[in-house]
Amino acid sequence: MDLIAMTNDEDYGFDVAGFLRVPQVLGEAEMATCNEAIEAAGRSEGMLQGDAFRALQEHPILQSYLEALCGPGFVVDRPLSMFVSDLDVTEQMKLQAGDPQHHRRLRYVCQGGERVSHGVRVVWALAPSTTSEGGLVLVPASHKRWMEPSADVLDATDALGMTVEPQLEAGDLLLCAATTLHGVRGDPGRLLTSQVISARAMPSDGFDAVAPPAWTGDLTPPQMAVLGPRTTGKGAALVSNGERAQVVGAVDRPRSIDDVLDEDFAPDPKELWFWDVRGYLVVRGVMDESWLAAAHEAIDATIASQADLPPGHPSKFEEVPEAIFRENGGQWPAETSARIRGDIHRPRIGGLYELPAPHREPFRKMIAHPAIVQRLNWMLGPAFREAWEPMCCIYPRGTTGGSLHGQRGYSMINGRPYVDGVNVAWALHDEPAGFGDPSGGFICVPGSHKASFPIPGPGTTSIDLPQVHKPAMQAGDVLFFGGVAHGTTAWRADWDRRTVIQFMSGRQVSVRPVNNVALWRWSTDKGNPSNETSSTGQ
Repeated sequence: MDLIAMTNDEDYGFDVAGFLRVPQVLGEAEMATCNEAIEAAGRSEGMLQGDAFRALQEHPILQSYLEALCGPGFVVDRPLSMFVSDLDVTEQMKLQAGDPQHHRRLRYVCQGGERVSHGVRVVWALAPSTTSEGGLVLVPASHKRWMEPSADVLDATDALGMTVEPQLEAGDLLLCAATTLHGVRGDPGRLLTSQVISARAMPSDGFDAVAPPAWTGDLTPPQMAVLGPRTTGKGAALVSNGERAQVVGAVDRPRSIDDVLDEDFAPDPKELWFWDVRGYLVVRGVMDESWLAAAHEAIDATIASQADLPPGHPSKFEEVPEAIFRENGGQWPAETSARIRGDIHRPRIGGLYELPAPHREPFRKMIAHPAIVQRLNWMLGPAFREAWEPMCCIYPRGTTGGSLHGQRGYSMINGRPYVDGVNVAWALHDEPAGFGDPSGGFICVPGSHKASFPIPGPGTTSIDLPQVHKPAMQAGDVLFFGGVAHGTTAWRADWDRRTVIQFMSGRQVSVRPVNNVALWRWSTDKGNPSNETSSTGQ
């Protein structure tokens, strides 16, 4: 199917107002087929099923717009149904805002040259919808709101003159960002609606739970709350005072961890300020000497056992070439920065939670650690989860760096910072500041989580931008980073870089249980030539 690109006017209109009318998408025959199917069903409520409505959802014009708004891989989250109302034309249904979690899950992001509406409400008009009889009510631009409206705005007693009622002709298509405030006045006529979400948004109904893998059998409830979504399909919310983390249910869960940062769950003001301005945060001294020693002993034992590990074992070394190198035929382009160039592809191991006892313990201790829970609750929101398995970087001198990437949308909703995912990096060895010798490890562009423009290319030299910063890390420190542009410099120290990285996401991000694909693994990367060969059967 050839996709139809949105025009500049449409891009601008949807970005500003949060909705877009596409006129006369359906022809007379298509509308007649749908109307006849509704009459045959003899009802106006509930889901609409059948070939006629399936054809609506698969309509090529709709598919083109959804691809542009939601990105590839979008899915139907709520099937087609009819807008209904038992109110007269003078009354308006309460405006629908959803809870804050709904807002985070379906939010609209247009930042750094990338636009995605994680939720889109699709509205088809099978008959004219005019203001004389009633219709759909919208609050333009509310899809980008940073705070929730007051009760009198939602119940329409004082909408402040902000609402509009789009007049739709039969055959029109209306696309609305799912976070746009909306309601219905009077008789909306024959309006059909469905909801579509991006590939990254968690489905409304989640995923079916599955049996947990054997290695999770002796994990604690807080640890399973974090790992559950990717292992069993079921997670939970945690609270922490910095010393102890515990699972809380829906009944006794404090409202503050969902909605506001009150005195019980507010972050340290300096940490919140630093995170909001810089886009990353270093917490000093989380790991003590005995914990560090146990982690190093476990890594040494895993390195020593490499010859005995079968191919495909999760703890087998994976050497991951930098994208610049592999996309240039296995050579460094001439202009590649010295900050990236190296002779060793980045060695990594996984399977950290599954190592033989006692070597798994120092890594399992990182799961649901109170100091980490305390911060992720305000960075990601409650019921955050691990998106895929962690990795341990083991980089000797001469290991290549990594070009800048990862700049993603950051927002502030109801006074809470928000980003899709946060990486938690545990430094097992020192990582000096700056770019001299010794140096190497994590770099970022502070403030780029709020950037309005994409990272300047090319990737071979963007690492030399004057805004690039190399923070100091000491063994035992923990680094949090989310939507900030980041990368690594080539390792220029006589000791190995040893850093464990956990990949965390908010509960609104799609995490499918028993999905064992980790995005850091080269062995399963679609860009790995060996995988391309095997997939074609050659």
